Amino acid sequence: MHHPLFHNLTIDERTNLLTRCQTHTFTHHQPILKANETREGLFLIQSGTVEIYLPANNHDEVLEIIKKDQLIGLSHFIHFLSASDSDSLTTNEPSLLQVRAIDDVTALYIPFSVLKERWSDPTVREYLLTQVSARLHDVYQSLAEQVQLGRRLTDSDTTTLRVQDVMKETFIQAASTDTIQSVAKKLSKTNDTAAVITEDNHLQGIITMHDFVNRVVTKGQSLTQPVHTFMTPNPITIERTAYFYEAITTMLLHGIKHLPVTDGKKTVGLVTLTELLQIKSANFLKGTTQITTANHETLPTIKTALYSTLGTMLQQQVPTLHALDVMNTLYDQLIQRCVELAIEEMPASPSSRFCFYLMGSAGRREQFLLTDQDHFLVYEDDSNREYFQKLSEKIVANLELAGYKRCPGDMMASNPQWSGTSEQWYNRIREWVLHATNDRLLLAQNFFSYRLVYGDNKLHEQFKTNIEQSLDRAKIFLYRLSQLERENPISALEQPIRSIFRMQKKTIDLKKHILFPYHHSLQILALMNGITYGTPIEKIDQLYEKNILSNSFQKDLKASIESILDYYVKNRWNQHQKGEKLTSTLDLTQLTTREKEELMLSIRLIKELQSHMLSYY
Repeated sequence: MHHPLFHNLTIDERTNLLTRCQTHTFTHHQPILKANETREGLFLIQSGTVEIYLPANNHDEVLEIIKKDQLIGLSHFIHFLSASDSDSLTTNEPSLLQVRAIDDVTALYIPFSVLKERWSDPTVREYLLTQVSARLHDVYQSLAEQVQLGRRLTDSDTTTLRVQDVMKETFIQAASTDTIQSVAKKLSKTNDTAAVITEDNHLQGIITMHDFVNRVVTKGQSLTQPVHTFMTPNPITIERTAYFYEAITTMLLHGIKHLPVTDGKKTVGLVTLTELLQIKSANFLKGTTQITTANHETLPTIKTALYSTLGTMLQQQVPTLHALDVMNTLYDQLIQRCVELAIEEMPASPSSRFCFYLMGSAGRREQFLLTDQDHFLVYEDDSNREYFQKLSEKIVANLELAGYKRCPGDMMASNPQWSGTSEQWYNRIREWVLHATNDRLLLAQNFFSYRLVYGDNKLHEQFKTNIEQSLDRAKIFLYRLSQLERENPISALEQPIRSIFRMQKKTIDLKKHILFPYHHSLQILALMNGITYGTPIEKIDQLYEKNILSNSFQKDLKASIESILDYYVKNRWNQHQKGEKLTSTLDLTQLTTREKEELMLSIRLIKELQSHMLSYY
């Protein structure tokens, strides 16, 4: 073994020391060192990557990432240095930290007794002290970064505010057999807007004043009927330990205004959207409730309200995937309203079913700033072509009014090439598959990010079936797509972190070098396995269900793409705020040491996805 620890040794001496060491292998997420266990030596990482973390109930806090040729257990090295010849080299000093493998790891366990023998060698001594000094530098640097982060977060206490801190612990409860009239009287006395239906404190359902009006009064129902007849059964709930932003975005995503709070199976409180908005950030979601009633005069004003919502979530450190989920839900509502307004402008209602689809970042539910329009239309009957041509033109005009620029490449439903019957689309995609020119491959890459945002579900299911059938002889097509990706491999970034981020590479184009290869690789892998529809996250889930991706890999891949999107979103948002040209270039010199290491790991996992896809070709 060519390592400083075995410097200046004969073959026999090296062999003797190695027999006292042990080689261990660890699989993904397998513990290497547990808290409070006896430490009798160090681990030398020979391959793979590990993380040192502080265990927590909700979210483990990763403190450090250790890679090949680095040591684990240096925090106990002081015991080794201070021990006299008569002292035991075993340390029982308790530790709060644990160490686990991030991927498959091979590590050499080196007892302190071996280090004690080698300590007299200057090369060994210099190596160990250098390792300790470098680790100490990284620890102080990380500590400083965490203190700075903590200071920023104190200005935004809703980041750490829990549901249990804001929920109503006193709320109206009723049994499922109580009458509508009795529950309504309880609500009237307290001015509450919802009652939780429970049995032995276990949640059965919820009924709101809105339900009373729409399900009972307007339909002339008898007030003596039991409440379970009209309640919403098995309502969405939230744990009391969840964060403030989780409660508010859960309501927004599901279109509800009341959220029962649970502690295990027990119902312990209730939160309402109105009350949460009054607690913090009066401007949060201000104006977004006007989307569904917008007209041509108010459409241009909604963009400002949406951007205010995005800015608030980013300022409050809402996780990126959660923020994107919220924003794309709002953008969907805006687009749906633009379609509704276009229909209202037409002289008659559509005489056949149709579906309006998004592509690109909107199709992937990754849109956070309004981009160019990217969409297409599918309709049922070709005799209505002229109607849908005019309808598409009005939709495009309304979207432009709302802030979506027209697509420079004319990939919009108003272009006859991006509109047609389900049968015409079948033939169009079939042509792409059988005659896979570079131009058609680029069209296909954009198309297969499609997502229904408005229209008839039966026609949508028929359309999906047609697409699946059009891909029954797609081997050459998929091969051609894969070769485009082979020409643009993701860099492995396996060099030492300092040489990558401090000496060599100063910037990276997140969109070109990471996100595009990720989307395309996932898209090809999904199509290979009969998955033609879904957002990237949904496709990852479907690939896992088909046993194409392992449980651990799909979890790590989601975490990695969230990390990349986090940099991408915040970088472009900052550019937008400063009025700068929007780019996807990330300045690596502005990242902290820990951020650089996390970015490297995320890129490596996405490269593994690309390599996995290319292995089939």
